Amino acid sequence: MSYGGQLDFFDVVKKYLDRLLSEVLDGALLKLISTSIHGVSQAMQVAANMAVMERACDFFFRHAAQLSGVPLRMVERGRRQFPLCKARDAAEDTLSGLLKQKVDGFMTLIENVNWMADEPWPNGNEYVNEVIIYLETLVSTAQQILPPQVLKRVLQDVLSHISEKIIGALLGDTVKRFTVHAIMGIDVDIRLLESFADNQAPLLSDEEANQLKTALAESRQLVNLLLSNHPENFLNPVIRERSYNTLDYRKVVLISEKLRDPSERRFGTFGSRGSRQNPQKKSLDALIKRLKDVS
Repeated sequence: MSYGGQLDFFDVVKKYLDRLLSEVLDGALLKLISTSIHGVSQAMQVAANMAVMERACDFFFRHAAQLSGVPLRMVERGRRQFPLCKARDAAEDTLSGLLKQKVDGFMTLIENVNWMADEPWPNGNEYVNEVIIYLETLVSTAQQILPPQVLKRVLQDVLSHISEKIIGALLGDTVKRFTVHAIMGIDVDIRLLESFADNQAPLLSDEEANQLKTALAESRQLVNLLLSNHPENFLNPVIRERSYNTLDYRKVVLISEKLRDPSERRFGTFGSRGSRQNPQKKSLDALIKRLKDVS
């Protein structure tokens, strides 16, 4: 190789550069992130700085190659992963954690949902409207600071957290029972969150905005199942993999049982049909029984 000597020298330089960045600097940044970030704006700036650091590290290695007399095309072929990945992940996790704390304050309003509603609430429950106002305000600021990929990862984490909180509310002891109309209201809430995700396409891309929506998959699939005319289809492996692949059957049982008692007016027309059982309820009962049998 015509660049054999230079490559040998660059390999040594690269080894020490990598250790300096991935061990010394990454460790120092991790310590800084874990001890010195106390607010969303500060965490957002640090997460943005990590994107700058990523470009700086790339420049650092390229510059070292030039000084070593090694062609850049050879450096590009052997490019390593970002040496400060632990600090970058910690910065994004810290930002996500702080945002989740903010969102949790609004999610407490889910306690105000009328779980025994006789009619669905068409405009979204109070908690989701407050959450979306906060997220929209957040994005208007964050898009000026965070790179799009960082913003997407953080939003995806926050939306996933919201989905988990919705599931948690339905599972929790506070909610003893609920009607199908209450679930219709939750369906509206999730649609509003999905619309928020879709609206991020100009900042990201259609594909990435769709990825944001997947963060809501568990709550979306649960609501779809509870509102389905044939919930027993959950037992079909093909349908379950296609439409309900994020759902834990144990959660499905616990939540469905809260919806199945006829005295709770699970189905709007059930009481007027005398002894004739609503097919949807019959399917739900069969689903619960089968899932209990395998648990």
